[in-house]
Amino acid sequence: MTEHDHTDDQPLQLDGTFAVATEDRDQLHTLCVRALTELFGEAPDTDEDGDIAIPVHGFGVFVTVAEDAPQLHVWASLLDGLTDRAKAADQLVELAHEWPRLRFVLDGEHLLASTILDADPFAPQHLLNLVEELHDLTHELDDDFAARFGGTLDCDADDDSYAGECGAGGCGCGDCGCGDAGSLGDTIPVGAPQQ
Repeated sequence: MTEHDHTDDQPLQLDGTFAVATEDRDQLHTLCVRALTELFGEAPDTDEDGDIAIPVHGFGVFVTVAEDAPQLHVWASLLDGLTDRAKAADQLVELAHEWPRLRFVLDGEHLLASTILDADPFAPQHLLNLVEELHDLTHELDDDFAARFGGTLDCDADDDSYAGECGAGGCGCGDCGCGDAGSLGDTIPVGAPQQ
């Protein structure tokens, strides 16, 4: 067995299951909170709209549970103050190629990153993977990134908190080493289901 052999590892399970067919929105919301609590070691906040809020280096990442279908919308506002939509739109193609699992849209003066996750059934590992993707994206965001789009970073530059293992860096600092020290969710075993 080598250090890269993970045949005994398992994806995150809730109540012993890899995926859960949910009966309603409230149950799906509860399962999302439980999965994120398992990842971060503490329950994330829920805002006044019912969105699950995850602090990521000063950026707010949100998980919105759809009202009318078992779907999750995982999103974050990356930039604000975009006044030249044509300049910002020119940059979207390159950004989409760099991050193919994420969708980037201009919303008013904001650049949003988002994705929709089918949650029928809800697989907790899929949610954690998307949070990891947005976490990785935050390490690319700095003043140069904002200048490419003609906006400013939509974050609290003094907030260096991260709800997961990282805990260092802050918004756009470029000094965060968590991307080099391992991956978000490294403590959660991932692998093929055991028979």
